[in-house]
Amino acid sequence: MKTRFTLECVDELDFTVLAINSHTKAYKLCWSINSSMQLNFEKDIDHNIKGDLWFSRYNYVSEEGIKYDLLANRSKKGYLVPNQKSINYFLIIKNESWKNDKIDFMSKLRSMPDVLLAFEVDIENLKYIDRFIFNDKED
Repeated sequence: MKTRFTLECVDELDFTVLAINSHTKAYKLCWSINSSMQLNFEKDIDHNIKGDLWFSRYNYVSEEGIKYDLLANRSKKGYLVPNQKSINYFLIIKNESWKNDKIDFMSKLRSMPDVLLAFEVDIENLKYIDRFIFNDKED
């Protein structure tokens, strides 16, 4: 008799995605965020999708363990999220207490001169949510 196993997928996402529109380059946006919000973004290995799509990535981990990743939405060969072509950058935040910090963080981000628009993305209905999950293990 054959045994069947069922894999149950838990839709629990432990991060928040913010969409940012800015006409500046990623390094200048990171510099602006670093100076106005006292963060310390640094260039990381570019994020790879499907082998030939590479997206600029900057990250920062705070002393409290909050992880921030800034990803460009455009590469030379395509988009990170193809149905959101008008978005320039995505900021992924892994923070347990995001709801407590959300209002203050968003108001600071929106008040920066390099940021034209910033809003929270509804990740429950995002088709390409798997592209925001990083596999940082190095072989």
